[in-house]
Amino acid sequence: MTSKRVLKGLLLPALLISILTLASLTCRPAPSGKADLIITGKIFTGRNSQPFVEALAVGGDKILAIGSREEINRYAEPETRIIELAGGVAIPGLIDAHTHFSSGGQSLIELSFRGVDSVEKVQQMIAARIKELPPGTPIFGRDYDHTLFPGQKWPDRSELDKVSPDNPVIIRRVDGHSAWLNTLALKLSGIDSRTPDPFGGEIVRDKASGEPTGILKESAMNLIKIEPSIKSSPEEDILRALDHARRLGLTGVHASTDLKELEIYKKLKEEGRLTLRIYAWLPVEEIDQCLKLGLRPGQGDEFLKIGFLKAFIDGTLGSGTALMFEPYADAPEQSGLAQYSEQEFDELIDRAYANGFQVGTHAIGDKGVNWVLKAIEKAEKKYGQKNLRYRIEHAQIIKPEDIKKFKELGVIASMQPTHCTTDMRFCEQRIGQERSKYAYAWKSLLESGARLAFGSDWPVEPLDPRRGLYSAVTRKNIEHDFPEGGWFPEQTLTLAEAIECFTSGSAYASFEENLKGTLEPGKLADLTVFGLDIFSLEPKAILTVPVIYTIVGGNIVYQAENN
Repeated sequence: MTSKRVLKGLLLPALLISILTLASLTCRPAPSGKADLIITGKIFTGRNSQPFVEALAVGGDKILAIGSREEINRYAEPETRIIELAGGVAIPGLIDAHTHFSSGGQSLIELSFRGVDSVEKVQQMIAARIKELPPGTPIFGRDYDHTLFPGQKWPDRSELDKVSPDNPVIIRRVDGHSAWLNTLALKLSGIDSRTPDPFGGEIVRDKASGEPTGILKESAMNLIKIEPSIKSSPEEDILRALDHARRLGLTGVHASTDLKELEIYKKLKEEGRLTLRIYAWLPVEEIDQCLKLGLRPGQGDEFLKIGFLKAFIDGTLGSGTALMFEPYADAPEQSGLAQYSEQEFDELIDRAYANGFQVGTHAIGDKGVNWVLKAIEKAEKKYGQKNLRYRIEHAQIIKPEDIKKFKELGVIASMQPTHCTTDMRFCEQRIGQERSKYAYAWKSLLESGARLAFGSDWPVEPLDPRRGLYSAVTRKNIEHDFPEGGWFPEQTLTLAEAIECFTSGSAYASFEENLKGTLEPGKLADLTVFGLDIFSLEPKAILTVPVIYTIVGGNIVYQAENN
Protein backbone atom coordinates (compact mmCIF):
# COMPACT_ATOMS: atom_id res chain seq x y z
CA MET A 1 0.00 0.00 0.00
CA THR A 2 2.80 2.42 -0.74
CA SER A 3 2.45 5.66 -2.64
CA LYS A 4 2.99 6.19 -6.36
CA ARG A 5 6.48 5.61 -7.66
CA VAL A 6 7.57 7.58 -10.71
CA LEU A 7 10.32 6.46 -13.08
CA LYS A 8 12.77 9.25 -13.78
CA GLY A 9 14.61 8.88 -17.04
CA LEU A 10 15.06 5.13 -16.72
CA LEU A 11 13.26 4.07 -19.89
CA LEU A 12 16.24 4.01 -22.25
CA PRO A 13 16.37 2.26 -25.64
CA ALA A 14 19.54 0.34 -24.74
CA LEU A 15 17.90 -0.91 -21.59
CA LEU A 16 14.79 -1.84 -23.56
CA ILE A 17 16.90 -4.14 -25.71
CA SER A 18 18.35 -5.88 -22.67
CA ILE A 19 14.91 -6.37 -21.13
CA LEU A 20 13.41 -7.78 -24.31
CA THR A 21 16.25 -10.28 -24.63
CA LEU A 22 14.82 -11.96 -21.54
CA ALA A 23 12.33 -13.63 -23.87
CA SER A 24 15.14 -15.55 -25.54
CA LEU A 25 16.66 -16.88 -22.30
CA THR A 26 16.18 -20.62 -21.97
CA CYS A 27 15.46 -22.83 -18.98
CA ARG A 28 17.32 -25.99 -18.07
CA PRO A 29 17.06 -28.92 -20.52
CA ALA A 30 13.75 -30.73 -20.78
CA PRO A 31 13.34 -33.71 -18.45
CA SER A 32 14.94 -36.90 -19.71
CA GLY A 33 12.59 -39.26 -17.92
CA LYS A 34 14.99 -39.96 -15.06
CA ALA A 35 14.77 -38.02 -11.84
CA ASP A 36 17.33 -35.58 -10.50
CA LEU A 37 15.28 -35.28 -7.30
CA ILE A 38 12.60 -37.40 -5.65
CA ILE A 39 10.53 -36.27 -2.66
CA THR A 40 8.58 -38.85 -0.69
CA GLY A 41 6.14 -38.32 2.15
CA LYS A 42 3.04 -36.15 2.38
CA ILE A 43 2.71 -33.92 -0.69
CA PHE A 44 -0.15 -31.49 -1.24
CA THR A 45 -0.56 -31.01 -5.00
CA GLY A 46 -3.25 -28.31 -5.01
CA ARG A 47 -5.22 -30.39 -7.53
CA ASN A 48 -8.85 -31.07 -6.65
CA SER A 49 -8.77 -34.44 -8.38
CA GLN A 50 -5.74 -35.67 -6.46
CA PRO A 51 -4.96 -33.32 -3.54
CA PHE A 52 -2.37 -35.54 -1.84
CA VAL A 53 0.23 -37.96 -3.18
CA GLU A 54 3.05 -39.98 -1.64
CA ALA A 55 5.89 -39.01 -3.93
CA LEU A 56 7.07 -36.64 -6.63
CA ALA A 57 9.89 -36.83 -9.20
CA VAL A 58 11.76 -33.85 -10.65
CA GLY A 59 13.79 -33.86 -13.86
CA GLY A 60 15.57 -30.68 -14.93
CA ASP A 61 13.41 -27.78 -13.79
CA LYS A 62 10.11 -29.61 -14.28
CA ILE A 63 8.00 -32.12 -12.41
CA LEU A 64 8.27 -35.53 -14.09
CA ALA A 65 5.60 -37.41 -12.21
CA ILE A 66 3.51 -37.59 -9.06
CA GLY A 67 1.98 -40.67 -7.48
CA SER A 68 2.69 -43.51 -5.09
CA ARG A 69 6.18 -44.29 -3.82
CA GLU A 70 6.24 -47.39 -5.99
CA GLU A 71 5.34 -45.45 -9.11
CA ILE A 72 7.88 -42.68 -8.48
CA ASN A 73 10.74 -45.01 -7.51
CA ARG A 74 10.87 -46.12 -11.15
CA TYR A 75 12.38 -42.73 -11.98
CA ALA A 76 15.28 -43.13 -9.54
CA GLU A 77 18.88 -43.59 -10.59
CA PRO A 78 22.00 -43.95 -8.42
CA GLU A 79 22.70 -40.19 -8.62
CA THR A 80 19.10 -39.14 -7.85
CA ARG A 81 18.77 -37.10 -4.67
CA ILE A 82 16.07 -38.44 -2.34
CA ILE A 83 14.31 -36.24 0.23
CA GLU A 84 12.24 -38.24 2.70
CA LEU A 85 9.71 -36.13 4.58
CA ALA A 86 9.51 -37.47 8.11
CA GLY A 87 6.38 -35.81 9.44
CA GLY A 88 6.61 -32.78 7.17
CA VAL A 89 4.70 -31.76 4.06
CA ALA A 90 5.59 -30.37 0.65
CA ILE A 91 3.25 -27.94 -1.08
CA PRO A 92 3.37 -25.95 -4.34
CA GLY A 93 5.84 -23.09 -4.08
CA LEU A 94 4.30 -20.12 -2.28
CA ILE A 95 3.96 -16.98 -4.43
CA ASP A 96 3.44 -13.58 -2.80
CA ALA A 97 1.20 -11.64 -5.20
CA HIS A 98 1.89 -8.16 -3.80
CA THR A 99 5.28 -6.94 -2.58
CA HIS A 100 7.43 -3.86 -2.73
CA PHE A 101 10.41 -6.15 -2.86
CA SER A 102 13.42 -3.86 -3.01
CA SER A 103 11.77 -1.51 -0.49
CA GLY A 104 11.33 -4.55 1.73
CA GLY A 105 15.03 -5.26 1.45
CA GLN A 106 15.75 -1.66 2.43
CA SER A 107 13.35 -1.94 5.38
CA LEU A 108 15.45 -4.71 6.91
CA ILE A 109 18.16 -2.15 7.77
CA GLU A 110 15.97 0.85 8.63
CA LEU A 111 14.75 2.06 12.02
CA SER A 112 11.41 0.28 12.44
CA PHE A 113 8.68 1.15 14.92
CA ARG A 114 6.53 -1.88 14.07
CA GLY A 115 4.51 -2.91 17.10
CA VAL A 116 5.63 0.07 19.23
CA ASP A 117 2.63 0.95 21.38
CA SER A 118 3.36 4.44 22.74
CA VAL A 119 4.79 7.80 21.75
CA GLU A 120 7.19 7.54 24.69
CA LYS A 121 8.78 4.40 23.26
CA VAL A 122 9.11 6.10 19.87
CA GLN A 123 10.86 9.01 21.57
CA GLN A 124 13.26 6.69 23.37
CA MET A 125 14.21 4.93 20.14
CA ILE A 126 14.80 8.22 18.32
CA ALA A 127 16.92 9.58 21.17
CA ALA A 128 19.04 6.43 21.09
CA ARG A 129 19.51 6.67 17.31
CA ILE A 130 20.55 10.35 17.52
CA LYS A 131 23.38 9.41 19.90
CA GLU A 132 24.77 7.04 17.26
CA LEU A 133 24.89 9.62 14.45
CA PRO A 134 26.76 12.86 13.64
CA PRO A 135 25.00 16.06 14.79
CA GLY A 136 22.08 17.13 12.61
CA THR A 137 21.77 13.83 10.74
CA PRO A 138 18.20 13.26 9.44
CA ILE A 139 16.35 10.47 11.25
CA PHE A 140 14.23 8.32 8.98
CA GLY A 141 11.97 5.58 10.32
CA ARG A 142 9.04 3.47 9.28
CA ASP A 143 6.15 1.33 10.49
CA TYR A 144 4.76 3.48 13.29
CA ASP A 145 1.07 2.76 13.91
CA HIS A 146 -0.88 5.35 15.87
CA THR A 147 -3.75 2.90 16.38
CA LEU A 148 -1.48 1.12 18.86
CA PHE A 149 -1.03 4.29 20.92
CA PRO A 150 -3.35 4.95 23.89
CA GLY A 151 -6.62 6.34 22.56
CA GLN A 152 -5.48 5.68 18.96
CA LYS A 153 -4.64 9.40 18.81
CA TRP A 154 -2.68 10.82 15.90
CA PRO A 155 0.69 12.12 17.15
CA ASP A 156 2.08 15.56 16.29
CA ARG A 157 5.38 17.31 15.62
CA SER A 158 5.83 18.59 19.18
CA GLU A 159 6.28 15.03 20.46
CA LEU A 160 9.20 14.52 18.10
CA ASP A 161 10.60 17.99 18.84
CA LYS A 162 11.06 17.04 22.50
CA VAL A 163 13.79 14.54 21.67
CA SER A 164 14.97 15.85 18.31
CA PRO A 165 14.98 19.65 18.01
CA ASP A 166 18.15 19.67 15.87
CA ASN A 167 17.68 16.55 13.71
CA PRO A 168 14.92 16.42 11.10
CA VAL A 169 12.70 13.39 11.73
CA ILE A 170 10.50 11.66 9.15
CA ILE A 171 8.63 8.49 10.11
CA ARG A 172 6.36 6.78 7.61
CA ARG A 173 3.23 5.15 8.94
CA VAL A 174 3.06 1.36 8.69
CA ASP A 175 0.81 1.51 5.60
CA GLY A 176 3.14 3.91 3.77
CA HIS A 177 0.30 6.37 3.15
CA SER A 178 1.13 9.03 5.72
CA ALA A 179 4.17 10.37 7.52
CA TRP A 180 4.94 11.99 10.88
CA LEU A 181 7.45 14.86 10.81
CA ASN A 182 9.01 17.10 13.43
CA THR A 183 9.10 20.89 13.14
CA LEU A 184 12.58 21.00 11.62
CA ALA A 185 11.65 18.50 8.90
CA LEU A 186 8.60 20.59 8.01
CA LYS A 187 10.71 23.75 7.90
CA LEU A 188 13.42 22.22 5.71
CA SER A 189 10.69 20.98 3.34
CA GLY A 190 9.09 24.42 3.15
CA ILE A 191 5.79 23.27 4.63
CA ASP A 192 3.89 25.81 6.73
CA SER A 193 0.39 27.17 7.27
CA ARG A 194 0.39 28.79 3.81
CA THR A 195 1.26 25.59 1.93
CA PRO A 196 -1.81 24.37 0.03
CA ASP A 197 -2.89 20.73 0.14
CA PRO A 198 -1.82 18.97 -3.08
CA PHE A 199 -4.45 17.08 -5.05
CA GLY A 200 -5.02 13.68 -3.47
CA GLY A 201 -3.20 14.64 -0.27
CA GLU A 202 -3.62 16.43 3.04
CA ILE A 203 -1.39 18.49 5.29
CA VAL A 204 -3.11 17.87 8.62
CA ARG A 205 -3.49 21.18 10.44
CA ASP A 206 -4.26 22.36 13.94
CA LYS A 207 -7.89 23.45 13.90
CA ALA A 208 -7.21 26.55 16.01
CA SER A 209 -3.99 27.89 14.48
CA GLY A 210 -3.98 26.35 11.01
CA GLU A 211 -0.35 25.29 11.51
CA PRO A 212 0.73 21.84 10.27
CA THR A 213 0.57 19.19 12.99
CA GLY A 214 3.35 17.16 11.41
CA ILE A 215 1.14 14.55 9.74
CA LEU A 216 1.23 14.43 5.94
CA LYS A 217 -1.18 12.14 4.12
CA GLU A 218 -0.94 10.58 0.66
CA SER A 219 0.46 12.93 -2.02
CA ALA A 220 1.39 15.52 0.62
CA MET A 221 4.36 13.27 1.43
CA ASN A 222 5.80 14.26 -1.96
CA LEU A 223 6.49 17.68 -0.41
CA ILE A 224 9.23 16.24 1.81
CA LYS A 225 12.62 17.49 0.60
CA ILE A 226 15.03 15.61 2.89
CA GLU A 227 17.22 12.79 1.66
CA PRO A 228 17.57 9.54 3.68
CA SER A 229 20.73 9.27 5.76
CA ILE A 230 21.13 5.51 5.30
CA LYS A 231 22.38 4.69 1.84
CA SER A 232 21.86 1.26 0.32
CA SER A 233 22.05 0.43 -3.38
CA PRO A 234 19.04 -1.18 -5.12
CA GLU A 235 21.12 -4.31 -5.76
CA GLU A 236 22.04 -4.60 -2.08
CA ASP A 237 18.37 -4.18 -1.15
CA ILE A 238 17.29 -6.85 -3.63
CA LEU A 239 19.94 -9.33 -2.48
CA ARG A 240 18.91 -8.75 1.12
CA ALA A 241 15.27 -9.33 0.16
CA LEU A 242 16.10 -12.49 -1.81
CA ASP A 243 17.90 -14.02 1.15
CA HIS A 244 14.98 -13.17 3.43
CA ALA A 245 12.40 -14.60 1.01
CA ARG A 246 14.08 -17.94 0.38
CA ARG A 247 14.28 -18.61 4.12
CA LEU A 248 10.52 -18.10 4.30
CA GLY A 249 9.71 -20.62 1.56
CA LEU A 250 8.77 -18.15 -1.16
CA THR A 251 9.41 -19.26 -4.74
CA GLY A 252 7.94 -16.20 -6.45
CA VAL A 253 6.79 -12.63 -5.89
CA HIS A 254 4.83 -10.02 -7.78
CA ALA A 255 6.89 -6.90 -7.15
CA SER A 256 6.80 -3.15 -7.54
CA THR A 257 9.69 -2.49 -9.91
CA ASP A 258 11.29 0.07 -12.19
CA LEU A 259 13.41 -0.63 -15.25
CA LYS A 260 16.66 -0.10 -13.37
CA GLU A 261 15.63 -2.83 -10.97
CA LEU A 262 14.60 -5.07 -13.87
CA GLU A 263 18.15 -4.81 -15.14
CA ILE A 264 19.45 -5.81 -11.70
CA TYR A 265 17.14 -8.83 -11.61
CA LYS A 266 18.30 -9.84 -15.09
CA LYS A 267 21.95 -9.56 -14.01
CA LEU A 268 21.33 -11.64 -10.89
CA LYS A 269 19.54 -14.27 -12.96
CA GLU A 270 22.45 -14.55 -15.37
CA GLU A 271 24.81 -14.90 -12.39
CA GLY A 272 22.66 -17.65 -10.87
CA ARG A 273 21.77 -15.52 -7.85
CA LEU A 274 18.05 -14.98 -8.52
CA THR A 275 16.48 -17.41 -6.06
CA LEU A 276 12.82 -16.78 -6.85
CA ARG A 277 10.63 -15.77 -9.78
CA ILE A 278 9.70 -12.12 -10.33
CA TYR A 279 6.50 -10.80 -11.92
CA ALA A 280 7.39 -7.11 -12.09
CA TRP A 281 4.82 -4.34 -12.16
CA LEU A 282 5.45 -0.79 -13.43
CA PRO A 283 3.65 2.51 -12.67
CA VAL A 284 0.60 3.17 -14.85
CA GLU A 285 1.84 6.74 -15.31
CA GLU A 286 4.51 5.29 -17.62
CA ILE A 287 2.02 3.82 -20.10
CA ASP A 288 3.02 6.21 -22.89
CA GLN A 289 6.70 5.37 -22.51
CA CYS A 290 5.89 1.65 -22.37
CA LEU A 291 3.92 1.97 -25.62
CA LYS A 292 6.72 3.96 -27.25
CA LEU A 293 9.34 1.37 -26.34
CA GLY A 294 7.22 -1.68 -27.04
CA LEU A 295 7.07 -2.98 -23.48
CA ARG A 296 4.20 -5.37 -22.83
CA PRO A 297 3.07 -7.61 -19.96
CA GLY A 298 4.45 -11.13 -20.25
CA GLN A 299 7.76 -10.21 -21.85
CA GLY A 300 10.58 -12.18 -20.26
CA ASP A 301 10.85 -15.78 -19.12
CA GLU A 302 9.80 -17.98 -16.23
CA PHE A 303 12.21 -16.23 -13.85
CA LEU A 304 11.57 -12.59 -14.75
CA LYS A 305 8.54 -11.15 -16.50
CA ILE A 306 7.11 -7.72 -17.04
CA GLY A 307 3.74 -7.73 -15.33
CA PHE A 308 0.89 -5.29 -14.92
CA LEU A 309 0.70 -1.51 -14.70
CA LYS A 310 0.00 -0.29 -11.17
CA ALA A 311 -2.54 2.45 -10.43
CA PHE A 312 -3.87 4.03 -7.22
CA ILE A 313 -7.46 5.09 -6.67
CA ASP A 314 -7.37 5.84 -2.94
CA GLY A 315 -5.44 5.54 0.33
CA THR A 316 -5.77 3.25 3.34
CA LEU A 317 -8.09 2.50 6.20
CA GLY A 318 -5.36 3.06 8.80
CA SER A 319 -4.61 6.57 7.54
CA GLY A 320 -8.31 7.33 7.06
CA THR A 321 -7.77 7.98 3.34
CA ALA A 322 -9.51 4.96 1.77
CA LEU A 323 -12.31 6.24 -0.46
CA MET A 324 -15.71 5.47 1.07
CA PHE A 325 -19.30 6.06 -0.04
CA GLU A 326 -20.27 7.11 3.49
CA PRO A 327 -18.17 9.17 5.93
CA TYR A 328 -15.93 7.51 8.48
CA ALA A 329 -17.70 6.61 11.70
CA ASP A 330 -14.90 8.15 13.77
CA ALA A 331 -14.38 11.17 11.45
CA PRO A 332 -17.80 12.19 10.04
CA GLU A 333 -16.27 15.07 8.08
CA GLN A 334 -14.07 12.72 6.05
CA SER A 335 -14.71 9.99 3.48
CA GLY A 336 -11.23 9.42 2.05
CA LEU A 337 -8.96 10.85 -0.64
CA ALA A 338 -9.25 10.02 -4.33
CA GLN A 339 -6.04 9.96 -6.34
CA TYR A 340 -7.93 10.67 -9.59
CA SER A 341 -11.29 12.09 -10.50
CA GLU A 342 -13.66 9.34 -11.62
CA GLN A 343 -13.51 10.61 -15.20
CA GLU A 344 -9.70 10.70 -15.20
CA PHE A 345 -9.55 7.17 -13.88
CA ASP A 346 -12.05 5.93 -16.48
CA GLU A 347 -9.86 7.45 -19.20
CA LEU A 348 -6.76 5.81 -17.75
CA ILE A 349 -8.36 2.35 -17.71
CA ASP A 350 -9.79 2.90 -21.19
CA ARG A 351 -6.32 3.67 -22.58
CA ALA A 352 -4.70 0.70 -20.86
CA TYR A 353 -7.49 -1.68 -21.90
CA ALA A 354 -7.43 -0.51 -25.50
CA ASN A 355 -3.70 -1.24 -25.66
CA GLY A 356 -3.86 -4.67 -24.03
CA PHE A 357 -2.26 -3.86 -20.66
CA GLN A 358 -3.14 -5.68 -17.48
CA VAL A 359 -3.73 -3.14 -14.69
CA GLY A 360 -3.64 -3.70 -10.95
CA THR A 361 -5.33 -0.87 -9.05
CA HIS A 362 -4.82 -0.15 -5.38
CA ALA A 363 -8.37 0.22 -4.03
CA ILE A 364 -9.32 -0.21 -0.39
CA GLY A 365 -12.53 1.73 0.31
CA ASP A 366 -15.91 0.57 -1.01
CA LYS A 367 -16.21 3.62 -3.27
CA GLY A 368 -12.69 3.11 -4.57
CA VAL A 369 -13.40 -0.55 -5.39
CA ASN A 370 -16.68 0.45 -7.04
CA TRP A 371 -14.98 3.06 -9.23
CA VAL A 372 -12.46 0.49 -10.44
CA LEU A 373 -15.12 -2.10 -11.25
CA LYS A 374 -17.20 0.47 -13.14
CA ALA A 375 -14.19 1.65 -15.15
CA ILE A 376 -13.35 -1.93 -16.15
CA GLU A 377 -16.99 -2.61 -17.04
CA LYS A 378 -17.05 0.45 -19.31
CA ALA A 379 -13.83 -0.63 -21.04
CA GLU A 380 -15.12 -4.18 -21.58
CA LYS A 381 -18.36 -2.92 -23.08
CA LYS A 382 -16.39 -0.66 -25.43
CA TYR A 383 -13.66 -3.08 -26.48
CA GLY A 384 -15.02 -6.53 -25.60
CA GLN A 385 -13.56 -8.95 -23.06
CA LYS A 386 -9.84 -9.50 -23.64
CA ASN A 387 -8.87 -11.79 -20.74
CA LEU A 388 -6.56 -9.08 -19.39
CA ARG A 389 -7.13 -10.28 -15.83
CA TYR A 390 -7.42 -6.88 -14.27
CA ARG A 391 -6.64 -6.89 -10.58
CA ILE A 392 -7.83 -4.91 -7.60
CA GLU A 393 -4.98 -4.73 -5.14
CA HIS A 394 -6.23 -5.02 -1.53
CA ALA A 395 -10.02 -4.82 -2.23
CA GLN A 396 -10.56 -4.51 1.50
CA ILE A 397 -14.04 -2.98 1.81
CA ILE A 398 -16.60 -4.02 -0.79
CA LYS A 399 -20.27 -3.14 -1.18
CA PRO A 400 -22.13 -6.49 -1.04
CA GLU A 401 -23.69 -5.94 -4.47
CA ASP A 402 -20.21 -5.45 -5.98
CA ILE A 403 -18.88 -8.86 -4.90
CA LYS A 404 -20.48 -10.66 -7.84
CA LYS A 405 -18.92 -8.20 -10.29
CA PHE A 406 -15.43 -9.62 -9.72
CA LYS A 407 -16.49 -12.88 -11.35
CA GLU A 408 -18.63 -11.20 -13.99
CA LEU A 409 -15.79 -8.93 -15.12
CA GLY A 410 -12.97 -11.43 -14.62
CA VAL A 411 -11.35 -9.16 -12.01
CA ILE A 412 -8.85 -10.77 -9.62
CA ALA A 413 -9.02 -9.83 -5.93
CA SER A 414 -5.34 -9.48 -5.00
CA MET A 415 -5.59 -9.46 -1.21
CA GLN A 416 -3.36 -9.71 1.84
CA PRO A 417 -4.78 -11.74 4.75
CA THR A 418 -2.64 -10.04 7.39
CA HIS A 419 -4.23 -6.68 6.55
CA CYS A 420 -7.41 -8.14 7.98
CA THR A 421 -5.88 -9.37 11.20
CA THR A 422 -4.01 -6.09 11.71
CA ASP A 423 -6.79 -3.69 10.71
CA MET A 424 -9.51 -5.55 12.63
CA ARG A 425 -8.23 -3.76 15.73
CA PHE A 426 -9.76 -0.50 14.49
CA CYS A 427 -11.92 -1.37 11.45
CA GLU A 428 -15.27 -1.29 13.24
CA GLN A 429 -14.35 1.91 15.02
CA ARG A 430 -13.47 3.49 11.69
CA ILE A 431 -16.35 2.32 9.47
CA GLY A 432 -18.86 0.67 11.81
CA GLN A 433 -19.97 -2.93 12.19
CA GLU A 434 -22.27 -3.13 9.17
CA ARG A 435 -19.65 -2.10 6.61
CA SER A 436 -17.08 -4.27 8.40
CA LYS A 437 -19.15 -7.35 7.54
CA TYR A 438 -17.99 -6.92 3.95
CA ALA A 439 -14.36 -6.24 4.80
CA TYR A 440 -11.71 -8.74 3.66
CA ALA A 441 -14.53 -10.89 2.26
CA TRP A 442 -12.41 -13.82 1.06
CA LYS A 443 -15.04 -16.54 1.41
CA SER A 444 -17.79 -14.48 -0.21
CA LEU A 445 -15.53 -13.73 -3.16
CA LEU A 446 -14.50 -17.36 -3.58
CA GLU A 447 -18.08 -18.58 -3.34
CA SER A 448 -19.10 -16.04 -5.99
CA GLY A 449 -16.57 -17.62 -8.37
CA ALA A 450 -13.96 -14.84 -8.20
CA ARG A 451 -10.24 -15.60 -8.30
CA LEU A 452 -8.13 -14.58 -5.30
CA ALA A 453 -4.38 -14.03 -5.21
CA PHE A 454 -2.80 -13.67 -1.77
CA GLY A 455 0.27 -11.74 -0.71
CA SER A 456 1.75 -9.68 2.10
CA ASP A 457 2.24 -6.09 0.84
CA TRP A 458 5.75 -6.29 2.33
CA PRO A 459 7.15 -4.12 3.91
CA VAL A 460 3.73 -2.82 5.01
CA GLU A 461 3.30 -6.24 6.63
CA PRO A 462 6.02 -8.83 7.28
CA LEU A 463 6.88 -10.99 4.26
CA ASP A 464 6.38 -14.30 6.11
CA PRO A 465 3.61 -16.26 4.27
CA ARG A 466 2.91 -18.33 7.39
CA ARG A 467 1.32 -15.20 8.88
CA GLY A 468 -0.93 -14.96 5.84
CA LEU A 469 -1.99 -18.61 6.05
CA TYR A 470 -2.74 -18.28 9.77
CA SER A 471 -4.73 -15.08 9.23
CA ALA A 472 -6.78 -16.64 6.43
CA VAL A 473 -7.84 -19.68 8.45
CA THR A 474 -8.47 -17.90 11.78
CA ARG A 475 -9.17 -14.17 11.23
CA LYS A 476 -7.52 -13.62 14.60
CA ASN A 477 -4.98 -10.93 15.47
CA ILE A 478 -1.56 -12.56 15.45
CA GLU A 479 0.06 -10.63 18.30
CA HIS A 480 -2.87 -10.74 20.72
CA ASP A 481 -4.79 -13.87 19.63
CA PHE A 482 -8.26 -12.28 19.52
CA PRO A 483 -11.20 -12.48 19.06
CA GLU A 484 -12.20 -15.95 20.16
CA GLY A 485 -13.55 -17.77 17.12
CA GLY A 486 -12.28 -15.14 14.69
CA TRP A 487 -13.47 -11.77 13.40
CA PHE A 488 -16.53 -12.33 11.19
CA PRO A 489 -15.57 -16.01 11.05
CA GLU A 490 -17.92 -16.73 8.16
CA GLN A 491 -15.17 -15.31 5.95
CA THR A 492 -12.45 -17.73 7.11
CA LEU A 493 -10.94 -20.16 4.62
CA THR A 494 -9.80 -23.75 4.88
CA LEU A 495 -6.05 -24.25 4.89
CA ALA A 496 -6.24 -25.81 1.41
CA GLU A 497 -8.11 -22.75 0.11
CA ALA A 498 -5.59 -20.38 1.70
CA ILE A 499 -2.65 -22.26 0.17
CA GLU A 500 -4.33 -22.23 -3.22
CA CYS A 501 -4.73 -18.44 -3.03
CA PHE A 502 -0.96 -18.18 -2.37
CA THR A 503 -0.13 -20.61 -5.20
CA SER A 504 -2.54 -21.27 -8.07
CA GLY A 505 -4.32 -17.97 -7.42
CA SER A 506 -1.10 -15.98 -7.68
CA ALA A 507 -0.05 -18.01 -10.74
CA TYR A 508 -3.37 -17.24 -12.43
CA ALA A 509 -2.95 -13.53 -11.66
CA SER A 510 0.30 -13.55 -13.67
CA PHE A 511 -1.09 -15.71 -16.55
CA GLU A 512 1.15 -18.60 -15.44
CA GLU A 513 -1.34 -21.22 -14.24
CA ASN A 514 0.01 -23.63 -16.87
CA LEU A 515 3.54 -23.23 -15.50
CA LYS A 516 3.14 -23.28 -11.73
CA GLY A 517 0.75 -23.07 -8.81
CA THR A 518 0.04 -26.81 -8.56
CA LEU A 519 2.27 -29.87 -8.45
CA GLU A 520 1.69 -31.93 -11.57
CA PRO A 521 3.74 -33.34 -14.45
CA GLY A 522 5.14 -30.75 -16.82
CA LYS A 523 4.94 -27.83 -14.43
CA LEU A 524 7.91 -26.04 -12.92
CA ALA A 525 9.37 -27.83 -9.91
CA ASP A 526 8.75 -25.05 -7.39
CA LEU A 527 8.03 -26.34 -3.88
CA THR A 528 7.84 -25.10 -0.32
CA VAL A 529 8.62 -27.83 2.21
CA PHE A 530 7.67 -27.59 5.87
CA GLY A 531 9.26 -29.67 8.61
CA LEU A 532 5.86 -30.42 10.16
CA ASP A 533 2.51 -31.29 8.62
CA ILE A 534 0.61 -27.99 8.66
CA PHE A 535 -2.61 -29.85 7.82
CA SER A 536 -2.57 -31.62 11.19
CA LEU A 537 -1.35 -28.71 13.36
CA GLU A 538 -3.34 -26.32 15.47
CA PRO A 539 -3.57 -23.05 13.51
CA LYS A 540 -1.35 -21.15 15.95
CA ALA A 541 1.49 -23.59 15.25
CA ILE A 542 1.49 -22.59 11.57
CA LEU A 543 3.17 -19.32 12.57
CA THR A 544 6.32 -21.12 13.70
CA VAL A 545 6.38 -24.28 11.59
CA PRO A 546 9.91 -24.56 10.15
CA VAL A 547 10.58 -24.15 6.45
CA ILE A 548 13.14 -26.86 5.72
CA TYR A 549 13.48 -26.58 1.92
CA THR A 550 12.71 -23.96 -0.69
CA ILE A 551 12.97 -25.43 -4.19
CA VAL A 552 12.84 -23.33 -7.35
CA GLY A 553 13.01 -25.04 -10.74
CA GLY A 554 14.30 -28.23 -9.13
CA ASN A 555 17.15 -26.36 -7.40
CA ILE A 556 17.29 -26.24 -3.61
CA VAL A 557 17.75 -22.52 -2.92
CA TYR A 558 17.30 -22.89 0.83
CA GLN A 559 17.91 -25.84 3.14
CA ALA A 560 17.53 -25.59 6.90
CA GLU A 561 20.32 -26.88 9.07
CA ASN A 562 20.20 -30.61 9.89
CA ASN A 563 18.27 -31.41 6.70
